[in-house]
Amino acid sequence: MQHPIVHVAHAELRQVARDVNTLLLTVLFPLFLFPGAVWGMTQVESMREGWEEGLRPRVTVEGDAREPLPENVVEAIDRPAVARLTWRESEVEIAYRASDPESVIARDRLVDALDDPWPLEVHDVAPPGEALSVVVARVVPLILVVLSLFASMYPAVEAVVADRERGTQETSLSTAAPRWVFLAGKLVAVAAITLFAVSASVLSAAATLVHVAVLVGAEIALDPLRLLAIFPLAVLTALYGACVSLLAAAPTRSFKQAQNTASAAVTAVMLLALVGVLPRAELGSGLGWLPVSNAVLVMRAWLEGETPWAWTGVAAGELLLLGVASVWLATRWLRPGSLA
Repeated sequence: MQHPIVHVAHAELRQVARDVNTLLLTVLFPLFLFPGAVWGMTQVESMREGWEEGLRPRVTVEGDAREPLPENVVEAIDRPAVARLTWRESEVEIAYRASDPESVIARDRLVDALDDPWPLEVHDVAPPGEALSVVVARVVPLILVVLSLFASMYPAVEAVVADRERGTQETSLSTAAPRWVFLAGKLVAVAAITLFAVSASVLSAAATLVHVAVLVGAEIALDPLRLLAIFPLAVLTALYGACVSLLAAAPTRSFKQAQNTASAAVTAVMLLALVGVLPRAELGSGLGWLPVSNAVLVMRAWLEGETPWAWTGVAAGELLLLGVASVWLATRWLRPGSLA
């Protein structure tokens, strides 16, 4: 005779085994997530190594050179330099910028080639806080997008399945308004929550940056107004995530299923956001046309002091079009048990 605990556990396991969504997200998804993550990191590292191997940094040479430059470093004659090599009577001075990856590579190669027997003096000529500012400009957009996506996902899921689970769908459908009107109204409510979440994230980011600057004793050379400049695009990205969550939850029968499918959909959107922080990820490299990734890159460009108006329009336009398409599909995929 089975113990009651064993009986209950056996019944629950049978219930889980019958739930396709749970099996997909708790067994198959983790099964492929780790190999996929490892493969992705391996590819990123290979891309970085390939970029570094094929790179020949340009260096300005001052004074009478007593040693030839390394083969993987060239003298900057007709193009801007990323580092400066100065020969003195008894030592060699290398000036570089810690905020520029190419300049750091040039420094490392020069140090490896000239460290013996020449005494070296290495200087970072970047303004105080510039290196920290570059890191902040790369990380903040990703954090804003991830936090905003999580903030918009659950309200969007509840907007689809709440009527059925609360037993209020008859009241919702008592008018002659078409189905999309109800979904649009719910999306407006989700948008209000998302706007609040993104606003809180921006304020939190600003306060955190000030705190970090005080702790490390360095200025973060970012104009606070630049955070406001990226605010609309962060909101659009979060709303696009809400639309994707609506679309993923539309065909489901319960809140649990809707939550599972929406989580997978939002994870896919976050992976697109991660592409925007990969090495050599630039708007002009083709990523400017990849949704969500281009939004992260545009926000990074604004924080770095650039004004990419054209790419901002492209990123915003894509998010709007894809969001509208997602809502349109959601209205067609809604199951009779939710809003139909």
